[in-house]
Amino acid sequence: MSPVPVCRYERQRGASSHWAVLRALGHADFPAAPSSVACARAWTRALLAGAIAPCLLDDALLLLSEVVTNAVVHSDSGRIPGGSVTVCLGVVDDALHVEVIDDGSADSVPFVRAADSDSDGGRGLLLVELLAAEWGVRDGRDGTAVWFRLPG
Repeated sequence: MSPVPVCRYERQRGASSHWAVLRALGHADFPAAPSSVACARAWTRALLAGAIAPCLLDDALLLLSEVVTNAVVHSDSGRIPGGSVTVCLGVVDDALHVEVIDDGSADSVPFVRAADSDSDGGRGLLLVELLAAEWGVRDGRDGTAVWFRLPG
């Protein structure tokens, strides 16, 4: 009998076909608070600096910021005391894979929406769709994972 995964990353990794082919670089949990967006960016920059091209790192940090912000603002992670967001990084076939896992939401799922030209927000997943080679959402009992890949 195999051991039961204990953390959200391990549960998602076991449920996702992505991680079967990815080489994991690292994962970290952050409180579901606006200040964690900068912390997640700093952690990712430290992990990837020198390992990938600077322009790829810039794109990764921009998209990561958008997806973590969405998790904090729109998921149950940001609505419950002690909620958290998990950031996972991996590589496959020279592509960088970034995944952000939150507690999901009973009343919404991540989607690209048409942003009003006067609006200050609403463009996060649109940026992901425009810049990422591919992206998607996996919604399950262990939360919601929004992932994207950037070509190396």
